[in-house]
Amino acid sequence: MPLALTVDHCAAWLDPHHQDPDELRALLTQPADGHLDARPVSPSVDNVCNNGPQLRDEIAV
Repeated sequence: MPLALTVDHCAAWLDPHHQDPDELRALLTQPADGHLDARPVSPSVDNVCNNGPQLRDEIAV
């Protein structure tokens, strides 16, 4: 399951001084209201040198 944070929780999650596990756990939310979308994408996604919105494009299989 992916980690899902709302935009307003990102700073608290990444704050190295924020150490309380219960408080950190409370920042997590159910991703996409419980609905995740899976689709085939380009193998370029697997290379950290690649970046850009085209990596989200669905490809035909």
